[in-house]
Amino acid sequence: MKEELTTKMHSEFSVSEETEMRLRAGNIWNNFKDAPKSDQLRLCKVYGITWEQAMKYKTFWLSLSK
Repeated sequence: MKEELTTKMHSEFSVSEETEMRLRAGNIWNNFKDAPKSDQLRLCKVYGITWEQAMKYKTFWLSLSK
């Protein structure tokens, strides 16, 4: 019974892969938008996303910082 509750609790606090990718991209665009592209590419690897995935959300995150 305890394991069932734990599994249910974990599912309530999980996010989709798409949301996870969007948040990782947000870290790059919110904190390193003015960094050289080479640094941004390195950060994509650190955050476990591709450059294309980061670029998918660039406009979204930059529009929030205006």
